[in-house]
Amino acid sequence: MNERITVLFPITDLAMDGAQRQLLELVKGLDKKRFKPVVLTLHPGGPLEREFKQVPDVEVISLERKGKYDLLCLFKVLGILRKMKIDIVQPFLTPATLFGLLPALLRRTPVKIVTERSGPGKRNDHLGYRIYLKAEDFLTRFADWAVPNSHAGQEYLVQRGIKPSRIRVIYNGINLSRLTADDEGVEQVRRRLDLPPHGRVVGMMARLFPVKGHAIFLQAAALINQVMPDTRFALVGDGPLRSHLEDMTQELGLASKAVFFGEQRDVGTYLSAFDIAALTSETEGCSNSLLEAMALGKPVVATDVGGNRELVRHGETGFLVPRGDAEPLAQAIIALLQDPDTAEAMGQRAKERVVTQFSLERMVHQYQSLYEETLRQREGLTVG
Repeated sequence: MNERITVLFPITDLAMDGAQRQLLELVKGLDKKRFKPVVLTLHPGGPLEREFKQVPDVEVISLERKGKYDLLCLFKVLGILRKMKIDIVQPFLTPATLFGLLPALLRRTPVKIVTERSGPGKRNDHLGYRIYLKAEDFLTRFADWAVPNSHAGQEYLVQRGIKPSRIRVIYNGINLSRLTADDEGVEQVRRRLDLPPHGRVVGMMARLFPVKGHAIFLQAAALINQVMPDTRFALVGDGPLRSHLEDMTQELGLASKAVFFGEQRDVGTYLSAFDIAALTSETEGCSNSLLEAMALGKPVVATDVGGNRELVRHGETGFLVPRGDAEPLAQAIIALLQDPDTAEAMGQRAKERVVTQFSLERMVHQYQSLYEETLRQREGLTVG
């Protein structure tokens, strides 16, 4: 392996979501003397496209898929594999996994690695999505590795028929430099919340999609408001449920207590404005927002699902609560609000855990080792 290893990363789009952000950090971190990353999107544009294109020595290509029935992209990928002499294909998300893995198997690309970003539980029930997922599960059995970002993801893969011997867990890595907070920006966030002198902020950073459980967060906020009316609630993220959730704040009497900040790039500033971070997902792999809040020394309260229980040590770095139930969520948050010393100690332990166990450097090193190790094995088999 004297020449650089060319790694193709098919991905559905470059939206500002967790998987896309992790891919961005991965291609930034890869040693460009050893690896040549190529990012292949099904659809052009996206909030993160500019950031990907600004990464030195990373090529970004779009298949410009015309619609859900446009299968010509499969032939385009075959052409790219042939022309660019791709060594490794590692797709992210559905249906990019199908569009990357099938051509790679047909072309006999040396190494095929599938990623899994979720865990067991409720997910997209759309018929088209389920068909793609079934096809991807079948093709994954012929890949070299399936890499989930949590042991919950590993369990989910095994449930879908993937052999445990072909699964290797690599947790998300957090780029601490991305979390630098702007002090004036933090104050602006807290002013927009109309925070009283001794008020506290409970926040949640997540896309406004059903799987994230924002309705439970707001129901818990209403219960907290009855006990500690000076508390304010920040929701950072956007999505199709925004209008519904804004109506819900009115119905719950939270119109003056909860603020929707929309999608924000300045993650560090908004998370720094929180006193407590919450996550009410119905299912989760390895949550970036949870790790980022912990990295900033915030105590967290999260639902006891999927990868959350691998990140949060209950009673040490935060609390885990049953999903779908606002009352225990509210009780856990109130306990932290009423005991600032315990909350601060939990936040510090959470920070130490992220720095030592979930660093970006560790994630990149694990992927690089996997690439080189698997490629050597494949080349040995070819020679033999």
